Amino acid sequence: MNPERPPVPLAHPAGPLAGYRVLDLADEKGQLGTRLLAELGADVIKIEPPRDGDPARQHAPFFRNEAGAETSLFWWTMNAGKRSITLQLKLEAGRQLFHRLVALADIVVETTMPGESAALGLDYPSIERANPSAILVSITGFGQDGPYAGWHATDIVGAAMGGLMYLNGDPERGPVRTTVPQAYTQVNVQAMVGALIALYARPLNGGRGQHVDVSMQEAVANAMDNAQQTWDIRRVNASGPGLYRNTAGIRTARYLFETADGWVAALQAGGLIGQQANAIIDWLAEHGEARGLDTPNGARSSPPSSRSPRKSASTSRRPWPPSAAPGRKRSLSPRPSAAALAGLPSSPPRNRRKQAARRAGCWTRVTHEDLGESFIYPGAPFRLSVTPWMQRGRAPHIGEHNEEVYCGLLGLEPRSSAGSASGW
Repeated sequence: MNPERPPVPLAHPAGPLAGYRVLDLADEKGQLGTRLLAELGADVIKIEPPRDGDPARQHAPFFRNEAGAETSLFWWTMNAGKRSITLQLKLEAGRQLFHRLVALADIVVETTMPGESAALGLDYPSIERANPSAILVSITGFGQDGPYAGWHATDIVGAAMGGLMYLNGDPERGPVRTTVPQAYTQVNVQAMVGALIALYARPLNGGRGQHVDVSMQEAVANAMDNAQQTWDIRRVNASGPGLYRNTAGIRTARYLFETADGWVAALQAGGLIGQQANAIIDWLAEHGEARGLDTPNGARSSPPSSRSPRKSASTSRRPWPPSAAPGRKRSLSPRPSAAALAGLPSSPPRNRRKQAARRAGCWTRVTHEDLGESFIYPGAPFRLSVTPWMQRGRAPHIGEHNEEVYCGLLGLEPRSSAGSASGW
C-alpha cells in the first residue's frame, strides 16, 4: 500500500460496531443505512454486479457534470466508508462465493422484490443455512407480504403511499413531495434500527440470527406523528396546511410569513397566552409594530389568577392579530430582542447554503485522492463520548476491494478458476 495514500475505508477500531461485518446488496432503500453502520465501525462490503457496478452509480448529479460510475455525488454520499467487490449472483459459482462470505458476516442487507430473492440465494432459508447467526434485513416498498407486496416503489411512491405527501403542500395546490428523498431516508433508518435490535437480541436468542422484514410504506406511515390517530379517533383526515398550522387535522393559525429578505416561521401556540404574550407585545412595541396591543384595551395579559380562572382562560385564547405578525417590511437579519427570544419561537427556514454556519463537526472534509481534491461531507448525526462516530473516507470504486476480500478474507488465489467462474 502506498504510505501517502489513505486506506479506503479508513480504519475505525474505536467504533461501537467494530468487529462486525455487513454485506450490502441494497439499492437506495438501504445504502444510507449501511453507510451509517460503517461510520459506527462495521466492515461494510458493498456487493455489486460486475462491469457497470451498482445502478446507483448512475444517479445524477455528477462531479463536473461528467456522468460516470465514479462521479455520481449520490453514490459518493450514500456509500462512503464501504468496501466494494463485484459478484454475479445469477451464476451458481457466484452464489457459492456469496454464501462463503455470509458465513463470515453478521448482517446481510438486500432489497430484491419478494419472491425473487431465492433465485439469488438471498432468501432467509439460504442465509440461515450458510450462517445460522446471520441477520437478514430485507427492505422492500411494501413488505414481504400483503396486497402491495408485488408493487415496485421509488421514493415518491413510498412518500405517497405512506401518507407523507398528503400532509405536505397547500390545500389550494394539492399534495407535494419533499425535494429530498424522505421515504428512502425513513426506511433506511428504520431498517438499521431493526438490524441493530436483532444484533442485540442475538445472544439472547442462543446466538441465532433472524429475518428483519422492513416496508418503506410502513416506515413512512410510522413517522407521520399522530395523523393516523387523528383519523381513527376524531375522523379528521389531516392534510397539507400550507402556510398555516395543522392542529389535529384542523387548519389554525398562520406560522409562515414573508419578510423583506426571506421567510420566517413564527408560532405562538394557542394565540397570545399569559405572560408569554407580554414579551411578544413588548418586542412588537420596541419596533413600533404593536398596533394597539400594548394599550390598556389591547391584548396585554395579566398574571393568571386563581380567583378568575375563566377570565384567564378567555385571555389565553385570544388569537394572534394578523396585523401584528412579522411582515415584508421586517428583515430577518437583525437579532430579535431578548423578549422575543424568550416569548416568540421563530426561525428563518434555512436552505442548504445557509446551514454552513453550525457547530464544529457538523461538516467534515473528505479527501478523494483519485481526483486530487477534497469535498465537504455531512458530519456526525449524533455524538458518542466513548465509542465515537467517524467518517471513513470516500466511496469505493467498482470492485476496488476484490483482491482484498476474495484473497485476503476467503483465501482464494488472485487468478483462481472460482473467481472467473463467479464473475468477479
